[in-house]
Amino acid sequence: MKNQGTTRRSFLTSSAMAGFFISASSIYGQAVKAGDDKLRILKVGSGGMGNADFNSLMGNGGIITAVCDVNPHELEGKAKKFGIPTFSDYRKMLDKINPSTYDAVCVSTADHTHATIALAAMRLKKHVYVQKPLAHSYEECEMLIAAAKKYGVVTQMGNQGHPGVYRYERLLEKNFWGDILAVHSWTDRAKGWWPQGMTGPAKEEKMPNGYNWDAWLGPAKMRPYSSAYTPFKWRGWCDFGCGAIGDMAVHNFDPAFWVLQLDLPLSVRAWVDSPAKFGFPLISTIDFNFGPTPVCKNGVNVYWYESKLLPKPPAGAHQKLDVGGNGLIIEGSKATTLGGSHASKPRCIALPGKQFGPETKEMEKFGNDLLKDPGKWQYNHYREWVDACKAGDTKKCGSRFEYAAKLTEALLFGCIAQHFPNETLYWDNAKQEFNKPEATVMLRGSKRKDFEPFV
Repeated sequence: MKNQGTTRRSFLTSSAMAGFFISASSIYGQAVKAGDDKLRILKVGSGGMGNADFNSLMGNGGIITAVCDVNPHELEGKAKKFGIPTFSDYRKMLDKINPSTYDAVCVSTADHTHATIALAAMRLKKHVYVQKPLAHSYEECEMLIAAAKKYGVVTQMGNQGHPGVYRYERLLEKNFWGDILAVHSWTDRAKGWWPQGMTGPAKEEKMPNGYNWDAWLGPAKMRPYSSAYTPFKWRGWCDFGCGAIGDMAVHNFDPAFWVLQLDLPLSVRAWVDSPAKFGFPLISTIDFNFGPTPVCKNGVNVYWYESKLLPKPPAGAHQKLDVGGNGLIIEGSKATTLGGSHASKPRCIALPGKQFGPETKEMEKFGNDLLKDPGKWQYNHYREWVDACKAGDTKKCGSRFEYAAKLTEALLFGCIAQHFPNETLYWDNAKQEFNKPEATVMLRGSKRKDFEPFV
């Protein structure tokens, strides 16, 4: 394979000796300046969000030196454009690429393979950026926390709107809400975005030429190929995705989890149109009950809605209030705010005991003034990770695994509850189990020979 600007062998040799520094004006079609300290990244998954990650990392101080994807068409495009080495199996890429020639790995694959790939990279002491949700199971999240600590690498989960949580911090500092009464978060995703509600496996189909189905399945149980699983449609299958929760709760619920200093819920209860089995339900609402925190002295209930189900507008809100397809409402004793997806800017929409009017508008203006730019929220999620990797600063990233794993675990409890509708699942944190053995079993992740996740 002919590369742009240099040969693969000469690049790997020179870059290994030069550390971060790259002197060529173009490496694999990616522009660099003399003396640039580009972070050298191996990329796993290049379609969909993987392509967005590819471009964002290149635009924020990274250079992609090899790419892996199970789909040969995705690889062909990257090979033609950048001339980088390509692989269809992440294990072969990590085995064949000299560890001294790269610094980090970005994982942008289906949910069920996140942990397996990330753990393999971390065992090589490589920094990792992993798309949301962080993992497919509670067990995998715990492994990722342990691995980050054991190997001392820089980590970041790909909930790109996370910088917005600092807007919520500003409001909390000014006691904008007063006492927190309840939280509501929702998404229009699920019904209509991808198939859900499946009650059996998909029918076998002929596999496309060159498609690495074994690597796509990873730790999941072997089954015949079907286009019903991929691409993107895997989100609705319980064995591969985490439904709308994994897709959007990681974004929309993130500010509340962060600013209210939440951990794992004491209990969780789901209402669905039909129990999750092979696929997640078409319609679902979930009640997460969290215990006391430094912010919520009496605990707080967080209500999740999906498939275009919406919370009722709070008392005192404008009668024509449109909460949007994705969002977060925090109800307080002093004020109630509404924010959109990806931790976007919250605004006051209601005051307790008052009808919408001048006082509400004045409180909204006060909140807007507090959140005038510039603020701590004005940074780039990708750049933060790249810079942290260069500095070796494991505490710099806001959505590092220490935080992201707990957020993901809490949300995965919701996925488990969808299997047991109308039942309250109580969590025993000391024993790490639910009051229902069948639910406790679901804390464990999938394992298949040669793809088992381990620290």
